[in-house]
Amino acid sequence: MPDDDALAAATQQALARRAGLGDRAAYEELFRRLFPSTFRFALRMLDSDTGLAEDTVQEAWVKAWRGLPDFRGTSTFSTWLFSIVSREALEVRRRRRPVALDGELLEPILDRSTPASARPQDPAQAVLADELWHTLTLALMELPWRQRASWLLRELEGFSYDDIARVLDTTPTVVRGQLHRARRTLAIRMEQWR
Repeated sequence: MPDDDALAAATQQALARRAGLGDRAAYEELFRRLFPSTFRFALRMLDSDTGLAEDTVQEAWVKAWRGLPDFRGTSTFSTWLFSIVSREALEVRRRRRPVALDGELLEPILDRSTPASARPQDPAQAVLADELWHTLTLALMELPWRQRASWLLRELEGFSYDDIARVLDTTPTVVRGQLHRARRTLAIRMEQWR
């Protein structure tokens, strides 16, 4: 019996093949399944700028739709899609001028896709969770691009080293190094939470 991840990947591949042949319903199903994670990734890569993340993900999905007829399935569809999102987000960052940090940019960012039942019910726990997310968000914003992308794809999206390497157009060895440095930096920044 195949595991859930393998089944999901096989289903994505089948949907991608159908979408590549012009099946809009298959593409809409891919979008329904993967949009939240692509948006979450772009949002965190673009320093929690919702507008930029929305534009980036929209452009990435349009490029994916146009590129689907050429998608050969040498990687999973999600790996291919995240590589498009990653390139779009990097291009947005390159075009964007540095902005002075203000209090609004430093607001804690919670993943609003987390169901209310999974959030802490105790007010003290909720405050601690908010502080933890605030600290983590600030620490992630300090990481260099590849370290941040590697960490987000591995720890939050569950990508393998090989898939991260494909997304970031590098090697698994480089990904391991980026993850090691990111984890070391985050451990220092998050030391108060140990």
